[in-house]
Amino acid sequence: MREERRNDDRIERVLSAQQWQVLRALLDESAMSADPILRKGETLGSGEYLTICYELHHVLLPELADMRLVEFDRFKDKVRRGRRFDEGRRFLEQIADDHDK
Repeated sequence: MREERRNDDRIERVLSAQQWQVLRALLDESAMSADPILRKGETLGSGEYLTICYELHHVLLPELADMRLVEFDRFKDKVRRGRRFDEGRRFLEQIADDHDK
């Protein structure tokens, strides 16, 4: 039970950072793969990784796409800057990379 709770906490922590990490990565790249972004030294088991991928593709990236911050092409597995990305650029640049630790 304790191990299961630790895994749930880890998944929640990784999920809570995904939208932020995607937006931060798009500051440097105009397009990127729609894969989960993990912090240095962060690891996930295969089941955890599949959970993160599912949530990223079916919840988190579509939310960012609805706000027009990104364009998400599910078939090509690509994320690009959206029409409104530049509106949030200054905000993203001002916040430290490690704000969500």
